[in-house]
Amino acid sequence: MRDWSEAPALFDAATYPSLVVAQRLPTDDPMRSNTVHIAVTRRTRTHRFSTPALHLALAGDPAAPWILLPPHAHDAFERLRRAGPALGESALGRPTLGVKCGCNAAFLVHATEGDDDLANIIADDRVGSIERHMLRPALRGDSIHDAAHPRRTIARPRTVTGELHILWTHGMDGKPLPTLPPRASRWLGHWRRQLDARRDARHRAAWWTLFRTDSARHDATRLVWADIGKRLRTRVLTAGDPTVPLNSCYVLRTPSDHDAWAVSALLASPICTAWLDCLAEPARGGFKRYLGWTVASLPMPANWLTARITLAELGVRLASSSTVTPEEQIDIVADAYGIPVASLQPLLDWNAP
Repeated sequence: MRDWSEAPALFDAATYPSLVVAQRLPTDDPMRSNTVHIAVTRRTRTHRFSTPALHLALAGDPAAPWILLPPHAHDAFERLRRAGPALGESALGRPTLGVKCGCNAAFLVHATEGDDDLANIIADDRVGSIERHMLRPALRGDSIHDAAHPRRTIARPRTVTGELHILWTHGMDGKPLPTLPPRASRWLGHWRRQLDARRDARHRAAWWTLFRTDSARHDATRLVWADIGKRLRTRVLTAGDPTVPLNSCYVLRTPSDHDAWAVSALLASPICTAWLDCLAEPARGGFKRYLGWTVASLPMPANWLTARITLAELGVRLASSSTVTPEEQIDIVADAYGIPVASLQPLLDWNAP
């Protein structure tokens, strides 16, 4: 088996080729009785090793993604996996995808100050004014900073002034407003045909409906992360923060600030980064996709109520640009899991640049 997903590009075109070579084996259960020979090319070096076929799939599930790790790194991966329940199976629950509008030009605007109850807005080449209460701050995945390196984001050119907002057409109950105020109606009416044609809008009573709005509820603290990046980047939105994460984000609603900051610290740590990068789907240019199921698979420390206190402190320090060395992060997180750092070192070494 060969893996070229992290090998240098051979030409400029963006391609994702794959090749599967199958051989019929003289056994009723080849996955349990055969060894797989693997070659993984990472940057300029090719790593060759063998592993039992049963170790290929996550948790031995034939339907799960393959984990292509050398034996010692695989042992460290499995030790962490068994250290506690997966996030999605824990009391914290599963993440959800951010809000989808289906027509960015209509709903996403840059807003500046206006007069009284109005705000000036611009989207592409169109300008106008709108009722201020119809706007909420919007958050794209590429605007989320790296908690371990706070100044890093995915570069995105700024062509207009004013913060990004979403025209919010739903009430406190999460349902679409029965009617729109005049200026909002005029602004969105420009895109009425496109809004009616949205696939998700079929059988909806209101043509101004937004979708997957549960992630925008701000009655609880939310942990948000970008769906793609060279590292997993997070932001904590405390209860009452009206920011709306868009569908380039995933959102985890948490019972408390401590839970959100603690999970944020885990996701930013070298240990959990190394574990998740074994699962995350590779994308172009060294980027990875941190999908909901991927992060939901991350094991949580078994004694969460105790571990989250120290982890939350670490999360706040990382977000405040306080100097925290990778070694300190590793020590704190390994202690939270109750695993000696030496047992996890092969996984850290495999993930090292």
